[in-house]
Amino acid sequence: MSHIHIPDGIIPSIWWVTGYILTAVMLFVLIRKIKDKDMGRKIPLAGMSAAIMLLGMSIPLGFLPLHFSLAVLIGILVGPSIGVLVIFTVNVILALFGHGGITIVGINTLVIGTEVIIGYYIFKNLARSFTATKAAAVATVIALLVSLTMMVGIVGATVGLPEVIPHDDHAHEDDHHDDEDDHYHDEDDHYHDEDDHYHDEVDEHHDEDDEHHDEDDDHHDEDDDHHDEHDDHHDEVDEHHDEDDDHHDEEDDHHDEDDHYHDHDESFIEALQDLDFLVLTGWSALIGILVIGIALEATITALIVRFLYKVRPDLLED
Repeated sequence: MSHIHIPDGIIPSIWWVTGYILTAVMLFVLIRKIKDKDMGRKIPLAGMSAAIMLLGMSIPLGFLPLHFSLAVLIGILVGPSIGVLVIFTVNVILALFGHGGITIVGINTLVIGTEVIIGYYIFKNLARSFTATKAAAVATVIALLVSLTMMVGIVGATVGLPEVIPHDDHAHEDDHHDDEDDHYHDEDDHYHDEDDHYHDEVDEHHDEDDEHHDEDDDHHDEDDDHHDEHDDHHDEVDEHHDEDDDHHDEEDDHHDEDDHYHDHDESFIEALQDLDFLVLTGWSALIGILVIGIALEATITALIVRFLYKVRPDLLED
């Protein structure tokens, strides 16, 4: 559910490079913790888990605009170390098939890997006091809430909250390209307006200079003694103009920042208003989608754990 589907070229370089660096560090630390005795028993299970995750994250749910990752289930089955390695492998495969960009693999691994680690440790602690079924359900809910919060924070900080709203992938890609075209057109119009405004100002200054020159020529003979005073006055006027220009530039910068945040807020509100789910719209639709999605994934994870606990309890042991 917390998988980020943003294509390449959207996330700023500093974010995805940092994501890859942190992922490399996390994989290095976790792989060193894998015990030799686990390799023969859990590696085949890891392959099966990767296949299940690929299936769950590739098939749309129809009425629900989400995908199940079953990351907590993978953590329970193979442990956090091998589980994060599975997450990284699956994200690479999904990116190669266009399910998100290559540049987003590191961030996706961090987000969903956190879900694996948190889910595993919560399950192990709760399983001491509750049944495996209840422990798996609670662990899945908590881990999903944490990973979804991370996903919203990262996407909101990099490309804006509208990208967080659940949507149909293909329709969203078309909308995204349209938005990019509109954005570039708006930028072109903005630069053209700035050029026109600058040219108008230059013309006005030229006209003013011409007027001053004419006046100076008319009174040149009479005002030779005051010529220096006029020059000083012009210098003072120019200084005031420069100060006004600097002040105007600062105000424009503040206005641009305000417009930027205002545009993001408006885009989020528009995306939220366009969201509908069953008979719900807006915030109620968003909350309904998340609640149903988390409940379904927690239920599926709990049922699979319950089945395995009955037929192969050794798979749930470290």
